[in-house]
Amino acid sequence: MLRFVAALALTLALLCPPSGAGAQDGDRSVLLVARPGLSDPNFRETVVLVAQGEEGQDLGVIINRPTERSLASILPGERFRRFSEPVFLGGPVAPHGLYAVFRAQKRYSGAVLMLPGLQLALNAATLDELLQNPPASIRFYAGYAGWAPGQLHLEILRGDWYVLKADPDLAFVKNTAGLWPRLVRIARSVTAMRSRPPQPLQRTRLAE
Repeated sequence: MLRFVAALALTLALLCPPSGAGAQDGDRSVLLVARPGLSDPNFRETVVLVAQGEEGQDLGVIINRPTERSLASILPGERFRRFSEPVFLGGPVAPHGLYAVFRAQKRYSGAVLMLPGLQLALNAATLDELLQNPPASIRFYAGYAGWAPGQLHLEILRGDWYVLKADPDLAFVKNTAGLWPRLVRIARSVTAMRSRPPQPLQRTRLAE
């Protein structure tokens, strides 16, 4: 069974973006919120935490699609019993690959820095280390979301996505059922505020 996990991680390592993507400083991450009516079933009503790599490619994970299975229920053995929370569907790319989003101050060479203290494991060695010594906050994903250079920018211009500031706490929300509609309301409010014309300053008479 350990070979099965290793095979999943190896598939991930072969299909993931170049390791240089982990060299970013975490200041180019955003939260994508699918606009209502988005036709792509891979991303309909999703919230995606996305980081931009050095080569211009965008990658991340869908944070509001939990499955009904955990690593503990899928894989037998004492090693996996502690991982009882649901595995999430991270995206349509490499859906049989295993990923992990986790909190750690230590930088892992095979991981993308999503936000300060928040990383996305990309290769077999990192994943194995996390399984051996898991941090306090970790969530596993099957697959990931990825865009070629410039592709996501075009989708945003087309109106497929709202873009919000990334929040690391959202990566570990327990109940994600209402996350998408709540963020849609927030995004609409932010968009409305940005579209308002500037109001003229009110002149006040100084006391004589």
